[in-house]
Parts: sequence; C-alpha cells; structure tokens
Amino acid sequence: MALSGDEIRQRLTAFAAKWSVYAGSEEAGAQTFLTQLLACYGTDREDVGAEFESRKEKGFRDFYWPGVCIIEMKGPKEAGRLTKHRPQLMRYWEEADDADAGIRRPRFAVLCAFNKLEVWEPGAFSKPRAVLDLVDLPDHYDALLFLAGDEPHFGTDATAVTHEATALISDLYLRLRERRAADTFVLRDFLLQSVWCMFAEDLGLIKAHRFTQLLEGLRKDHRRSSQDDLGRMFEYLNTPEREARSPMYDGVPYSNGGLFAKPAHVHLEPDELDLLFTAADRFQWDKVHPTIFGKLLEGVLSDRRQELGAHYTAEADIQKIVQPSIVEPWTERIENITTHKQAVAAQNDLMNYVVLDPACGSGNFLYVAYQELRRIEKRLREREAELRRQSGKAGGESLSLFFPLSNMKGIEIDGFAVALARVTLWMGHTIAVRNLDLDEATLPLADLSGIQQHNALRTEWPRADVIIGNPPFHGSQNLRREIGDTEIEFIKREFGIGVKDFCVYWFRKAHDHLEPGKRAGLVATNSVSQNRMRSASLDYIVDNGGVITNAVSKQPWSGDAVVNVSIIDWIKQPTTAPKRFVLDSEEVDGISSSLSEVGTEVAAAARLAANKARSFQGPKPVGKAYIIDAELAQRLIAKGDEYRAVVRPYLIGENIGQNPGALPTRWCIDFGMRPLEDAMTFTHAYEALKQRVESEGSDGKKARDGLPWWRFERPRPAMRSAIADLPRYIAGTATGKRILFVWADKWTCPSNATNVFAFADDYSFGVLNSRAHIEWARSQSSTMRTDIRYTPTTAFETFPWPQPTDAQREVLADIARRLDARRREICTEREIGLTTLYNQVDEGAWVDLKKLHIELDEAVAVAYGWPKSAAHDTDESNRLLLELNRAITAGEVEYDPFGS
Repeated sequence: MALSGDEIRQRLTAFAAKWSVYAGSEEAGAQTFLTQLLACYGTDREDVGAEFESRKEKGFRDFYWPGVCIIEMKGPKEAGRLTKHRPQLMRYWEEADDADAGIRRPRFAVLCAFNKLEVWEPGAFSKPRAVLDLVDLPDHYDALLFLAGDEPHFGTDATAVTHEATALISDLYLRLRERRAADTFVLRDFLLQSVWCMFAEDLGLIKAHRFTQLLEGLRKDHRRSSQDDLGRMFEYLNTPEREARSPMYDGVPYSNGGLFAKPAHVHLEPDELDLLFTAADRFQWDKVHPTIFGKLLEGVLSDRRQELGAHYTAEADIQKIVQPSIVEPWTERIENITTHKQAVAAQNDLMNYVVLDPACGSGNFLYVAYQELRRIEKRLREREAELRRQSGKAGGESLSLFFPLSNMKGIEIDGFAVALARVTLWMGHTIAVRNLDLDEATLPLADLSGIQQHNALRTEWPRADVIIGNPPFHGSQNLRREIGDTEIEFIKREFGIGVKDFCVYWFRKAHDHLEPGKRAGLVATNSVSQNRMRSASLDYIVDNGGVITNAVSKQPWSGDAVVNVSIIDWIKQPTTAPKRFVLDSEEVDGISSSLSEVGTEVAAAARLAANKARSFQGPKPVGKAYIIDAELAQRLIAKGDEYRAVVRPYLIGENIGQNPGALPTRWCIDFGMRPLEDAMTFTHAYEALKQRVESEGSDGKKARDGLPWWRFERPRPAMRSAIADLPRYIAGTATGKRILFVWADKWTCPSNATNVFAFADDYSFGVLNSRAHIEWARSQSSTMRTDIRYTPTTAFETFPWPQPTDAQREVLADIARRLDARRREICTEREIGLTTLYNQVDEGAWVDLKKLHIELDEAVAVAYGWPKSAAHDTDESNRLLLELNRAITAGEVEYDPFGS
C-alpha cells in the first residue's frame, strides 16, 4: 500500500536524524543508506529491479533503477564539493540507456554525499531541480517522490509556504505596531487569535471558513467595523452558551483554553485588512508547519529574541533527542509486552507520562514529542487489543481516555513565546487526531497552563518523566552582558560553579530534578564536552549517577546560529544497564563525558610534567592604546635603535593564516615586565602610549583598574622568560578552522590570538606540524563558534612527544625544513596565506607539498615506534598517544623528550 505524505515525512525525519551525522566512508555506508532511503518511500530495491554497483565501461554506478533514476554516492566530506563530481554523475547517466533492451536513460539523477544531495533531471534542465541538506529533506520529500513511483514536485513546498505565511503575518503586525493601532499585548493577542482561526478553519474546527468569509465581507463593505466584527467572533470563541446572533457566526465553536480569554478588538485599515485576508485565503493553513511558523513568528514579534539566544531547530535534529529519550524506550517496552495486564499497566503509565521543556520557546520540541507520543499511544492500543484477543477477553479497549495534551509542560521567560507554544500545541492536537484518524474531540481547547512564563533557573520545575529541549546558547565570556549583573550573581550563588556557558546550568538543574530511572535530552553548544564546561555539566551528570546513552558529539547547528552543537541523551541512575549506546549514529560500548567512546577519550589524558613551560598563550593587551600603526612605529624606531626593544611587530592569528609570509601587519608598544622608571627611559614611546591610554577615557581606565597602565593586561612573564634566549620561536593559531604553526623571529611580539611554543629547532617544528599532534590537539581543544580553539594546557601539555634516536630526529628536522621552505615558496609566489594554500591542497593542488606532509607524518610515526599506517589513521594514532600518556603517568615509561 502506498504511503501517505505524512508517513513519508515521518520516516524521512527519523532517517535524517540518524544519517545527518554520519562521518564514515562512502563504501561502508552507501548501500545501507540507499536501502533505508527507499524504505522511507515505501519501496524495496529488489522488488523494483534496482541494482547496487552496476558495472559500466568507465566505472561502477552506485545505484541504478532502469528508466527511473541513477544515484551516485560520495563520502560526507564531499558535501561541500559536489560540483566537482557532477561530470561523473552525468557520464553515468549518459551511459545508462540500453537500446537493445529498449531501456531509456533514467529520467532523474541524484548526486548524494549523505548529508547533502542534488536532484537532477538531465536532458530537460541544465541545473539541479533541487539542492537539499539531509535535515531539510523531510520538508521537501516531494523532490524524491520518483522513489515511490510518483511524480516529484520541485515547486513551492510546505516550508516555503510557512515562510511566506509568516512574512505576511509579521508584516501586518509591524504595520499595526507602527501606527499604534493598540497596545502591544493586545496586538499580539489579535495576531495569535487570528492565526488560530486560520488554522482552525482549514482543519475543520471552524465551519464554512467563517473567519475568511468575515474578512471578505469586511473588505467589501467599508461601513462595517473590523474591530467590532472580528472582536465579536473572538468573544464567541470564548463563550460556552450562545445568545441569538447573526448567521455570519454560525459554525464558530466555543474554544476556551485561555486563548480567547481577552478577545482582541483591533481596527484594521483597508490595506491591513487586505493583508489578513490574503493570509487567510491564499494558504492552506493545515499544511503550514506549526513549529516553523511559531519560531519564525517569535523571531519577529518577540523583542527579546537575540537576548534569549533563541534559534529555530530542524525537526530532524529535534528527533535526535525525542527518538532516544522518548520513542525508543517506549517502543522497546511495547514490543516486549507479553501479557494483557502488562499492556494495561503501560497504558496507565503513558496517561501519566509528563514531558518538560524548561526552555521551550515557541514549543517546537514539545510539538514533535507530542506527535510521537500520539503514535506511541496508537501502537500501544493496537498491542493491547492483540493481547486482549489472545487472552480471550471480551469487550472494548481497556482504556477509553486519550493521551492528555496537558502532559506537555514548558517553562519560558518570554511571555509571547509562551502564548505561541500553546497555539503550536493546540494545532498539534488537531493535526495528530487527523493524521492518526482518532475519534477524539479537540474542542474546547485543552488546558495548557502547564506552559508557564518563568525564569527557568529561578523557579521550581514540575515533575517530569523526561526533560528535553534547547537551552540558550550564550557563552560564558558574554554572559554578563547578555543577562545582567543581577542574574549573574544569582546563578553564581545558586549553582556554586562560577560563570559558565549558560546552557551548563540547565544540564545541572535538569539532572538534579530528575527522579532515578528518568531521562533527559538536551542540545548545547559543544563546549559542554570540553575542558571547564565539561567539568560543570557532563562530568557532573556522570559523577552523580547519570549514564549517557546517545549523543552527537559535534554537528553544525541547523538554525541561524553559527555554532557547532552537541546533542546528549542520558538516564539518571538507571535500574538496569542500558542495552545499547549510540554515538554519532554508531553503536559503541559506552559514552564518556567527553562524548567519546569509553576507553578511547583523549580528554582523559593527564597533563605531563615534562611538557610544562613549553607552550603559552600570547600576551594580552587591554584596549587599543598599545596597538599602533606602521607610521607611528617607524617614527619611534627612528629615534634610536634602542626603541626596537619596546616597539615591536605584533603577530595575530589572522597573520599566520592569511599573510603570504605569515608576518605581522601591525605594531605594538610593549614594555614587557619593565618597571615604570625603566619604561620612562624610552621617552617617546612612553609619552605616545600615555597619550593613547588617556585618550581612551573612562572605559580604558576602568578596564585597567588596579593594573600597571604601561604594561599589557596579561604580559605573560613565563612565556617571555622561556623564549628570551631563543633566536626564534614557533607561533601557532589560537583559533581557526585549521591549526597552523609558523616560525616567528625574536623581535616579533605574539598576541593573545596566537600561541607560543618555546622551541627553535626544526625537529620540534616538524612534530608540531605533524598529523599526530594536530589531530590530538583537535580532539583535545575546545571550539569558538565553528572554529577550533587550541588550548595549550589541554592540547600541548597532554601530548606525549616521541623520543627518537639522533638519526630519526635529523630525518624529521630535514623534512620539516623542506616543508617550511616549500610552503613559503608557494605562498610568496601566489601571494596567498596558509589557509588558502591548504584549502587548495585539499582540492588536489600542490601534490609535492602533500607528499612532504605524508613523509613527515610517517617519520613521526616511526619516531614513536609505530607502523607507518598509524600516521594515516586518526583514531589509531590518538589511541596510541593516549596509551603512551597513561604509561608515562603511571611511571611505566621514562619520559624526558626535551632533555632535563
């Protein structure tokens, strides 16, 4: 039987949740991926005669369905480079006909890198018909309907309709607010009451499209008052008993629920009335996604959106929490029920099952969870009926009640978002009843007073069986500015862990609030698994009886925040050991608080005493007074060579990645650790700095309060001492997409946006640039937005260096010299920086440089005593390094890599 659109979309949502984080190879995952993709459309590959890896003269086609489609798969890392693989796809398509057998070329061709795909109709169109991220496929399932044997659609989809409808409603609100048609709260009530009416009439709750008809009548007869007529309709929706009224309100039901407790009376000008009528008449509101609509509308109508850190989440990402926290445990329980008594007990438990989102926004997590719980309820009813028949019991179902919408609880600080969340869930109630063909009344509207307006960190949370959600994303560095001094002091007192990333406090409170055996699933910036944020969140959970069962260690955020996130599901004090653990869509033996497989987490590595005093963060000035332009620098140096001691080139991370010579482009006045009287001897530099500091005004003085004003805020005396006698040192990027290391001369002053390594020899330069070190550092480092943040204490001090023979050391040094020289040569000739250079290497350019890196990586492996193959396997090299770190820490290996 053919699947409905809702069924396909539901299957694709779970499919996308699983595969969007796949990071394995094409060979390992392609056939399973394609088999499951076809199943989402109700198609079996063998039944339709499709083939995997069918042979052609110039290669193997990954998937071939004669006359229908050809699919070429690429690894996930190729998602950003699909254009370069198009010629291969088109070549396979051109070769796909068989004149002797009467088989035409397939109508469609798909290029897919697991989490991104292009849909082509070659011969008819010269551009892709659709380009989709996998997480967006459920909302664009029509584009692949040929997999179900149906005609695909590439036009306007439900997501686009949702955006367009939101734009119209937002435009209406902004016009009303601009002319001050009513108080802001009245306007918001008016918009929500109107939106519900548009949903309700298209879902059949308001008969004969009375709302749209009313708007049409108002447009035709300007003598009528929209304030009166629409306001009266809202009043009727709040009135249980009807008095005599005109026929234009027939079919307007009593709704209650609190939505119409304050019927909004707002006068609309003709152009505003036209906008509302267009919104009601043009769109099928039963096709508009309530979660997307609510989140988009929240962004426009809530003045506090940025402050609250709210961002829309794709449903496929929400399912990464809902599936393991709610669906999978309930599914396992239902399928393991063997007696009718167990089925009745499960039904009773489900009726009392409470879901809490303590940062619910406009309710999208609660909406998705509710839809899944209604499907669970339906399956449980079916299972109960099966067991009732088997046991010979007569009569109807044991349970006549339906899963209560009021079991969905939420906490949200913004009042308008609370109202939106309620509307979203009310719509979800009717949609679930329609989709599942349930004989259940959805009016009057259910009591949703459990969606409350509170500061979640200051209020008591309701009892819950599962806690889900997406707490605010604010980082610790900007938190005081975002939430204010009063709130900062409160959370410091309440939690006793200082100032952390905001989401950390939700993790702690959620875990403390859970009863034993209950579950939670939260989204967070991936800082929760890193360094000091991990100790306050995931370490706290694990140390207090929590077991992480499912996690996505890192993925780009599906909303408009440019961050990487982690998704974590856990159980508090489980009564029985979990049967399976899933990390990044792969089954593992267990998941650590660093979101690594238990036993392989490099975060467990200890800091090594021999590595101390070798790596540092660069000095940090405060304010702009210390940073000067080239003109002033040259004028000061012209006063005498002695000024070179305090007027220095100033190196930042951007210079390392973008400047062809990795050279500084700015200058600084740096008095180092000199006392004031010594600084004053550099008269011209001293006076220039003093004048610049004074010109900064009160802000600059406040920032330097209690500090020697002529010095950097953090001058890093230990760093200065470590490199004082070196002719040069190694500088590395502190943050960036790549971890890069370059030579810096002694005169150059590093910035706090660089890291400093106290080495002057080529061998050490080679080790730092090796894949073994860079991948270890990548695993150990935290992130800033989507960039890697190299932290010396965790990335360098835990890294066990090789202890090579003299011959091995010289081999490494020679390769490092050649590699550095070749990099400089290319960058100078092409006038590019290292970032661009390595981007080109990734694309296949500069093969000789790539070979030098391979030679370096294999030489480092040999220096460790590893097989050369370990140089090309990050998991293996990290495992070996962790093993070495543990052996050194345990005293099993003598470790003196730099000569004591």
